[in-house]
Amino acid sequence: MYYFEDTLEKGHKDDLILPSSAMMYDGVYIEKMIDGYRTLAVTGREMLSLDIETQNTQVGSVKLNQKLPARTIKVTYQLTGKTAQDLQKKYHRLMQLLYREEDVELRFKDELEYHYYGQYVTTDEVRGDTNNIIASFDILCNDPKKYSLLLTTGGQITTYLPYPVTPEKITVTIAKFGPLMIQNADKMIKITSYNLNADDQIIFDFLKGKVFVNGIDQTFLLDLESDFENFQIQEGQTITCSNGQMMISYREVQL
Repeated sequence: MYYFEDTLEKGHKDDLILPSSAMMYDGVYIEKMIDGYRTLAVTGREMLSLDIETQNTQVGSVKLNQKLPARTIKVTYQLTGKTAQDLQKKYHRLMQLLYREEDVELRFKDELEYHYYGQYVTTDEVRGDTNNIIASFDILCNDPKKYSLLLTTGGQITTYLPYPVTPEKITVTIAKFGPLMIQNADKMIKITSYNLNADDQIIFDFLKGKVFVNGIDQTFLLDLESDFENFQIQEGQTITCSNGQMMISYREVQL
């Protein structure tokens, strides 16, 4: 026979007091969706080990390759219910909130200016002899990096960027009839075989891998030698635009 102890139901005000490491999963805090759920600890965000492939030599070794492995974030939580049946209902709700078939955005209350992409994958075994559970589950981030809030600039990259990053979008409002060239050091995006009109809005969407002219997919207009697929920006660089007003949208990337 299982023994289930009664617990006091939290008041409404207590539900709104979130732990500092509370996780926002796909836009919602679990604490605000399930009464009796509380984040106790989160690990896996601080540092990331590297996968380094080496070949032994007579003295030491030579590095052949370096990779960033996937990141696993472990969330330790407490979940309480008034009865065994109440606890099971809350676990049903927890699985509804966590189960996804693709990565979602993850944020943590103590670092809301950054986010990860990941999804729930595994759980600890949950005890069956109490209705006051302390357990944990894992979030797998195949992309181990964390991303800042969206930043914008007209061309000067003055924010801290420890690694080269690909912009999310570059938007240009054309100033005059003619071609368009966007340059960053030795990389260039060009539309020179077609003349654009004044006030045309050009969106280089790097997430979709497409170019839109006034909302219509016109990716075919890109010059064949354009660096659209490998265009990146770095701190201290100046990106120039040959024709019109440019706005670059990007995110700082951290490990």
